[in-house]
Amino acid sequence: MKKFLSMVMAAAMVVSLVPATAFAASSDFKATAKVVDAQNFPVDGVKNPIGGSELQLTLTTADTTKGVDSLKFTVTTDNVVDLVKDTHIKDKSVYVRYDGADVTKSFETITVDVTDDNEFEFTVTEKSEENATQFERGMVIGIDLSKMAMDKTSKGKTATISVDSDDATITNGDDLVFASVESKGIKASVKDTVDVATEEVAEIKELKIEPAVGDTLGAVAKNGTDIRLKLNSGFEFVKSDLTLSTDKGTPVPDVAWDDDEVTFENIGDGITGAEWFKIDGLKVEATSAKSGSTATIKVYVDGNDTVSVEVAKVVDYTVSMSVDEDEDVPVIYSGVDVNNTGITDDSDHDALEVTIKESFAGAWNNSKDFTLSLPEGVYVADEISTSTDGDFKLTTSGKTTEQWFQDAYDEGDYIDLTFKRRTWEETNPNDTNKDDPAEISFTLKLVADPNFEGDVVLKLTGDAVEEQEVTIAKFVKPYVVEAQQNDMQIDYRNTEIPTSVVIKEAEAGLWDKNTEFKLELDKIDFDDEGTIKVDEKSGLEIKDNEIKEKDGVLYFTVDSRSDDEPAVVTLSGMQLYMDRSLPAGAYDLDVWSPTMLADKFDDGDVADNATKGYLAQAILKPASEKENKVIADINDDFYSETAKAGFVNIVTAGREDTDSFTTKVVVPVGEKYVISGETKQEIPVPAYINADGYTMLPLRAVSVALGINSNNVLWDQATRTATVMYGSKIISMTYGQKVVYVNAAPIPASTSVEIKENRMFLGLRDLGNALGVTDITWDAATKTATLNGNK
Repeated sequence: MKKFLSMVMAAAMVVSLVPATAFAASSDFKATAKVVDAQNFPVDGVKNPIGGSELQLTLTTADTTKGVDSLKFTVTTDNVVDLVKDTHIKDKSVYVRYDGADVTKSFETITVDVTDDNEFEFTVTEKSEENATQFERGMVIGIDLSKMAMDKTSKGKTATISVDSDDATITNGDDLVFASVESKGIKASVKDTVDVATEEVAEIKELKIEPAVGDTLGAVAKNGTDIRLKLNSGFEFVKSDLTLSTDKGTPVPDVAWDDDEVTFENIGDGITGAEWFKIDGLKVEATSAKSGSTATIKVYVDGNDTVSVEVAKVVDYTVSMSVDEDEDVPVIYSGVDVNNTGITDDSDHDALEVTIKESFAGAWNNSKDFTLSLPEGVYVADEISTSTDGDFKLTTSGKTTEQWFQDAYDEGDYIDLTFKRRTWEETNPNDTNKDDPAEISFTLKLVADPNFEGDVVLKLTGDAVEEQEVTIAKFVKPYVVEAQQNDMQIDYRNTEIPTSVVIKEAEAGLWDKNTEFKLELDKIDFDDEGTIKVDEKSGLEIKDNEIKEKDGVLYFTVDSRSDDEPAVVTLSGMQLYMDRSLPAGAYDLDVWSPTMLADKFDDGDVADNATKGYLAQAILKPASEKENKVIADINDDFYSETAKAGFVNIVTAGREDTDSFTTKVVVPVGEKYVISGETKQEIPVPAYINADGYTMLPLRAVSVALGINSNNVLWDQATRTATVMYGSKIISMTYGQKVVYVNAAPIPASTSVEIKENRMFLGLRDLGNALGVTDITWDAATKTATLNGNK
C-alpha cells in the first residue's frame, strides 16, 4: 500500500512539473542526430567526393508525431564546395529505416531542395492511405553525404553539418564533423583511466600508440627511432616489468627509466609493417599530485607531432559508500517486528542495498577497523544479504560474508557493526590476476523502536576511510497521537480531563483485528474509562465499542479493520485519580500497542514469553553465543512511546509548600549562565543592571534554577503577563507595572517589570519576595546575586 501511495505521489509530482502544452495535440517531435563513418584524411590524401559518410536522424520520443504527415529538415554545411543539386545531394540520397528494414518506399514523397551554396532542405511525407506507414519512435532518417566535397583541405580542416527543423527538437544537431584532415603522425590512447590516491601507485591499462591517419608505424617511426613517454608534474613512473606487443609480433627494444620518463630505444627496427604498438604493466605513482589532478603522458616520436593522453586521476578518498539513487527509499513501520505483527502491511523491512567499494585495487587498508552505525533506536534484525565483487576475500578460513557481518554486530554490542582489522584481505594491484577494486554489497533488514520516526542514515567511519553517510530507509509510526497539554489543579477522584486524545491510523486497513492499544500516564492512574468514538467513514470497529480500565491503564481493542479510509479514534471524558501528594509539574502520556510490541504486564522473562511482537524480535545471532539476542535484551525502554509530554500539567500542589526552595542559585550579571546547586545552566539573555540601578533577573531562568517546572512559568502575549505557579501560589506580573500579585494580592515592587530580548525580567529583591526566598545576597565587586546562599 505504501509503495502504491509513493507511486501515486511521485506521478502527481511529475505531472505538476510538465507544462500544460505537453498534453495538447502537437506536431513537435524529438530526434537525435549523428554522423556515421566520418572520414579522416592525411594532408595529401583528401578524397573529393569524400565517400562513405552519412547523417542519421533517429526519432526518440514516442507518439509525438501522431497526426503529423510531413517532416521538414534544414541542413547547413561548412567547408563544403558550393552545393549543387544532383551533384552533391539528391532525393535518392535520403532513406527511411525502421526496425532494421528499409521503409523508404512506404512514404509518399521525399524531396530535396538546395536553398543556398551551403544549405539544403529535405522533406519526408507520409502516404494519405489508411494504415499507411507513420512516423514512429526508433525510426531512422538517413542522408547520404558521400558525394560531398571539401573546400579547404589543409591540415586541421574539418567539414561539418548542422540540422534544424521548424517544429523539431534536434539533439546533438550542431557542427557534426563528417570529414577531417590530419597530419601524418601518431595518436595515443589507454583502455581506461584509473584512480589513484596521493602517494599511491596505479597500473595503466594498455597504453596504445598508432598512426593518426591510416598508415603503418613503420612510416612514422623509422629504423633507430626512439619512443619517449613523459609524465606531468606531481607524478612519476615506477620501474616495473613491461609487456610490449604489436600486431606483427613482440619487439625487444632497450628500456631506459627516469623518474618522470620512460624511453623505448631503437624501436623502429621492431615495428616494421606494424599498425600499433602496445605497452602493458606501466605503473604511475601520484608523488605529490592532489585530489582532482590528472596524470597525463606525453608521447614523443622523432619527426612527429607530440601527443598527450590522460591515464589516471587522483581521488581524495579510497573507499566510497553508496546506494542506487534511482531507487525509492523504502518506508517501514516502527515498533513492529519483521513479520509486521499487529498490522497488515506486507513490507519486508529491507533497506536499500548498500555498496562499499574501493576506488582502485589495493586502496582499502585492512590494518584499520571500520564501523557502520545506525541511528539510536534502529536495529539490524533477522538476516543480512551480502554479495562481493572484485577480489574481495575474507582472511578467516571458512567464514562467509554473512558470518563476517554477524561477528561485526557482536563486536559493536548489537548496535553498530564494527569490522575488525585484518579480517579481510587487501586487493593486490601488482598481481595481474587481482587487479579489480574490492566491492561489497549488502542489504540490512531493519526494525525500529516505537518512538523512532524519520530517515535511517547509515554512517561509515574509521581511520582508513573518509566518514560518509547514505539514507537507506525511512520509518513511520503505524499511528499518530494528537493530544494537548491540560493545566489542572489537584482534585481527587474522578477528575475529568477537559480535552480529548485522538489516535489516527497511518493508512486504511493497517491495524489488524484484535490489535490492542493502551494509554498510561506517568505517576497518575486513570480513574474512569470515558468514551470512545470512531469516525464513520473508515469502517473500523472497536470491540464492545468501549474503553476499558485495568490497574489505572486504559485500553481498547480493534474488532474489525478499516476499509477505504484510515481510522480516526477519539477518546473523551477520561477521568483521573489524583493523589493529593502529587507535586506540581508535568506528567507525560504514553500510548502504545502491546500487540505490536509485547505485553508490558507480562511478569515473566520478555524474551521467553513474548512469542510475538517487536520485543521478542531476534537480532543477528552473535558469533560468541548460541542463542539469538532480542531487542528487549539491549533496550530497557523498548515499550515507551511518549505521545504527549506534559499531557497533564499540575499547576497547584495539594498542600502549602512555601519554604521548599533550598537550591543555591548564583546569577552573575552580564553572563549567559546561572549556577543551580553545582550545575551550570546556559541561559539566552543574561542578568543586567537597569537605568535605575536595580539588578534585573530573568524570570523563567531563575525560577527553573530554583526548582520550578518550566511548564509552570506561563506567558500571555496579549496582556504581556507572566504567571508562575508553585505550590499553592499563583504569582503574576505584567510588563511596565511596578507591582507583583501573589494569589491576587498586590505586592509593591521596587522597580518596574521589564522585557529585554523577548525575556521578562524582575528586580532581584522583588523576585525573591514573590517566590518567598528570603536568603538573598549581592556582591557589588563581582556583580553577582546569590539566592539561598546559606542553605
